[in-house]
Amino acid sequence: MLKNPLNMPKTEAPLYLKTLGFSDGEKALHNLTLLKETLFKDHIEKLINPILSAPSPDDALNNMERIVSRLSIKAINAFIADMEKLKNLITICGASNLLSNTIVTNLIYAEQLLLEEGLYKKKDITLFLKELEMEAQNFSNISSAATALRLYKQREYLRIGARDILGLASMQETTLELSDLASACLETAYRFCLKQLKAEYGTPLYTDMDWVERESEFVIIGMGKLGGRELNFSSDIDIIYIYSSDKGETAGIARGGTIKGKVSLHTFYVRLSEMITRLIGSVTEDGMVFRVDLNLRPEGKGGDLANSLRSAEIYYESWGQTWERAAIIKARPVAGSMELGEAFLKMVEPFVYRKYLDFTAIEEIRGMKEKIDLSLLRATPDAIDVKLGIGGIREVEFFIQAIQLTNGGKDKSIREKNSLRAIELLKQKNYISEQDASVMSNAYIFLRNLEHRIQIVEGRQTQKIPAKAVELERLARLLGFKDTPEMKAAAYFWDEYKKQTAGVHEIYDNLFYQHSKEIEKDVSEEALLILSDDIEQEDVIARLSKAGFREPQRVYENLKLLKEGPAFVRFPVRAKMLLKRITPFLLTQIIASPAPDMALGNLERFISSIGGMTTFYSLLAENRKVMELLVKLFSTSEFLSRAFIEHPENLDALLSPELNIPFKDKGALLEKASAMLESAQDYEAGLDIIRRFRNSEILRIGINDIFGELDPIAVSKQITYLADTCLIKAYEMGVEELEKRFGRPGCDAKFAIIALGKLGGEEILYSSDLDIIFIYSVGGETSGPKIISNHEFFAKLGQRIITTLSVATKEGFAFKVDTRLRPSGSSGPLVASEEAFIKYHKETAQMWEKQAMLKARLAAGNADFGAKILAAAEELVYAAPLTDDDLKELYRIRRRMEIEIAKEASGKYNIKLGRGGLVDVEFAVQLLQLKFGKQKKALRKCNTIDAMNALKDIDIISKTDYEILMNAYRFYRLLENRIRIVQNRTESYIIKDSPELLELAKRIDYKGIDAGKRLLDDYLNHTVKIRELYQKILGLYTAT
Repeated sequence: MLKNPLNMPKTEAPLYLKTLGFSDGEKALHNLTLLKETLFKDHIEKLINPILSAPSPDDALNNMERIVSRLSIKAINAFIADMEKLKNLITICGASNLLSNTIVTNLIYAEQLLLEEGLYKKKDITLFLKELEMEAQNFSNISSAATALRLYKQREYLRIGARDILGLASMQETTLELSDLASACLETAYRFCLKQLKAEYGTPLYTDMDWVERESEFVIIGMGKLGGRELNFSSDIDIIYIYSSDKGETAGIARGGTIKGKVSLHTFYVRLSEMITRLIGSVTEDGMVFRVDLNLRPEGKGGDLANSLRSAEIYYESWGQTWERAAIIKARPVAGSMELGEAFLKMVEPFVYRKYLDFTAIEEIRGMKEKIDLSLLRATPDAIDVKLGIGGIREVEFFIQAIQLTNGGKDKSIREKNSLRAIELLKQKNYISEQDASVMSNAYIFLRNLEHRIQIVEGRQTQKIPAKAVELERLARLLGFKDTPEMKAAAYFWDEYKKQTAGVHEIYDNLFYQHSKEIEKDVSEEALLILSDDIEQEDVIARLSKAGFREPQRVYENLKLLKEGPAFVRFPVRAKMLLKRITPFLLTQIIASPAPDMALGNLERFISSIGGMTTFYSLLAENRKVMELLVKLFSTSEFLSRAFIEHPENLDALLSPELNIPFKDKGALLEKASAMLESAQDYEAGLDIIRRFRNSEILRIGINDIFGELDPIAVSKQITYLADTCLIKAYEMGVEELEKRFGRPGCDAKFAIIALGKLGGEEILYSSDLDIIFIYSVGGETSGPKIISNHEFFAKLGQRIITTLSVATKEGFAFKVDTRLRPSGSSGPLVASEEAFIKYHKETAQMWEKQAMLKARLAAGNADFGAKILAAAEELVYAAPLTDDDLKELYRIRRRMEIEIAKEASGKYNIKLGRGGLVDVEFAVQLLQLKFGKQKKALRKCNTIDAMNALKDIDIISKTDYEILMNAYRFYRLLENRIRIVQNRTESYIIKDSPELLELAKRIDYKGIDAGKRLLDDYLNHTVKIRELYQKILGLYTAT
């Protein structure tokens, strides 16, 4: 049981107090003696336990004495009567001399806060503004405004600080209230200063783009922790002042019959900015409201205090740096015109968030942090800085900002100003793991609480952990750590601090350094020797030959580009350094690839294409997997290589998690396309988005094709779904554009896009044209404003769809469109009515057109009307039996294709059109469909494989003939696919003994030096069997 030190001999009491936990027994005894002179004289024992439990018993006792000696009798009695409230006061006294001093000089604050339940009240920006508006009614001049704002801030700091210390508010709530308090003070200061300046200079006016004079606006942009609504107790407030325009002046003030006081808008707003800065930031006898830091403004300390929106835009476009991009992530309008603030944020968005993945951010932020580390080491090598030190707050923030700057251009959902919310979003979008998110969030909360506790003791702007044992012990207790028989609170604190910061630094290090370490580790010695400047040319060429290069002399010349960068282009030093860093790894991967010459040649063209654009080298340097995948593509697919050489920005796609989705249904593709098109501000922007969508999906399909995740049949399905999706979106865009001008077509007319050919059969290849026809239901006129016929409307719609897909923009084109299968071909109208379509096919259509309709399928447009057209087409195709003349015509058409178009010669074979080739399979199947389709509706299939399966299932062909057809068809489709994607050729030729044939054979798993010969033998065996079967089927049914 505790003894009352005041009842002990004066020589024993100080020693006893020291054993209890006071560091200065004499002073503690003195303060207890003074308390005995107050109404607490009979309650000294009641005080000692809570005081000893305070973070600093010495300060708790000392500050209690100072406060109690000034409190009213009523207040003292209230504290004596309520032990909980008394403990709260003692805790505050032992935790913060800053807050204790505020109470000493403003006793009414303590009574309002602690005795009147003020502790339990949270405030938001609305309430702060309302209270300050009441205060502002008493502002008579700048001096009274300054005093009122400072006293209000002190009162609110006491409330917010006390809630924080007593555990009544989370770190997030505390930082939010501090930030909203700062915003409200800035808004109040802005309103007061603007009113003062308007009285002197008149209303600021500017001329807008329409030459209309308007009142100019002004906004205060919060940056850093203020922008993120995460201020701490001793934060500066980082702000930027922005106004509408330089084009104008103030209206002036009428005095003595003349207008005086006119000044330029720039002068007016600079003075307004100076006035606000002084009102908030200058030190008076009441202290300051907040320290104001304007160094983040354009041009920093040397720049104008206030900038027009346009001058800020010019600065960021021309001279903005990566650290400014990182700073603006947190930018938020906090006072003044919110509309102008949003305009500022929209203006800087392209500067902050680049269109494509931007890994230069990682490189530059890493450099910024290394400079911080070096400056800390030089300034205070033994001090531990919670904010800037290893594993500290800045590493959390830099980690977040690096990912946001890298990916935020493409993913708007991660553009978050608040650190904790940003971590959560990065986790949700799979940029970081759940484990890393947990480590970062927990550490951030711990470190920010630690920062608060360091600062709230004396109100000093520091983030350094105190070195003195007594101060460290107080800090540990403030954070909730307790002494135990085994360890002091400070020791527990150090264990936790090391654990939290180690977790942060490991994650930070993985992002900023791990990629470089991995790349260096896996570079081969051979690659380093080949790139060495110390080896003679002859030795390098010999090594290149041994490494598998077929043309080592040419490769030697290409290596110069890898070592020095492309010739005749500006090549920045950083780009050269990055290229030098990644070249050994790239060469290691190339040597290990299946076609080193092809890989290096494509890499050389790729580097020539990107020139000195540092962004792309940074992306590669920070992503080992991208380099591995790029070399794989460069060594296996000319088609995909070309996609990267012509559009280097496609590198982004190699980081997309969508690459892990080999097959997407049409619904998923439509959902993605629709989401991307939501950002299109006009038709032209929509064209580029459709092309980016198509390009990203073709890359996904192609990469999964190369890696064996999709077979050729599935590849065609995927490209078909992609084409259908693009047609649907082109149709929707066209309708939307045309209806704005012409209104809706009359008579409730409908429209359908019918796919034919390979598109109809869901069998298209890379680079295939889309065979389509356009059909509408009925005539009539549009509703206006401009009235045209339905036919004219749908003709414009058809043309708009073709343009939407086929016209070349900076992103290329989506698909080429072929409409020659429409009624009357190229000489007929682009669109046909339902009536004209049916009449043509009943009366005029030739046999080949009837055959083409076997592939008819609805690709886009009105589903019900499309189904009606398909039903009509089916009836037209299968209504009349196939005659001998029809069969002869089919034979004539096939023969003409073989002779006039296939153009086979000795040793040169056309896989598609040649003798026994792909078209023989298709003609054989289609002949049987036309012959039996009237009675056997199961044969009415658009897809060749589906039709073959149906022919087998209903016993029209034998199992043997089915296998001959199916095996050959799949083999031909594989060859076609590989010729397109590997060699990037649209013509389907193979040539005996050619290097291309050998390369093609290797890509479809033929082994050995005779791989090409064996592939050709297999091909010729298939053609013999197919031609025999084709002739058998044709002869069999001609005879009948």
